[in-house]
Amino acid sequence: MDTLLRYGLLAVFLALILTPFGLPLPEDISLLVAGILAGTGHASLPAALAIGYLGVLTGDVITWTIGRRVGVQPKGFISRLVGRAQIERIERFYRRYGAMTIAIARQIPGMRYPAFFFAGATGISLPRFLFIDALAAIVTTNVFVWLGFAFADDAATLVPWLDGFRLVALLVVGTAVVVMGVRIVRRWRTPLGPTPAEE
Repeated sequence: MDTLLRYGLLAVFLALILTPFGLPLPEDISLLVAGILAGTGHASLPAALAIGYLGVLTGDVITWTIGRRVGVQPKGFISRLVGRAQIERIERFYRRYGAMTIAIARQIPGMRYPAFFFAGATGISLPRFLFIDALAAIVTTNVFVWLGFAFADDAATLVPWLDGFRLVALLVVGTAVVVMGVRIVRRWRTPLGPTPAEE
């Protein structure tokens, strides 16, 4: 966070677009810092909101693009990792509830990357994805930038709230990792070909 505060909104923007590549800094923290910069007079509030919003959307489009390029081919790495039957269920879910999935995942740390990755991988068009995500990102950006702005003079008061927020996110991600680990073990113990349930 110190680096973000030192280098201002440029660092916030770079942090947001590098998140899909594994930068270990949650998007929400970057947006909070943008608000703190505005609240302490190091940036204007409109600029903080605009940079935060643009950075969020850029990072999401990068994630969508990675999903589109990598894809979920029947014998590809993602299919081997998750299981073809599960991939098909995700595809059906996106065809039926795509808009709702993207909008909800945008508000949940730990769920954004996989949801946006599969949006690209399962064929949701970029215009549709960007339209839904752009609307949902208005909520995310405003909530965290305004929180940072409101508590800029006493940012420590945000720590207890963030700890609880991170705990929930950690539980969600931890559950997903356990489920994924079980699936990996099962896939490695069975042939890669289709099972009766998948035919």
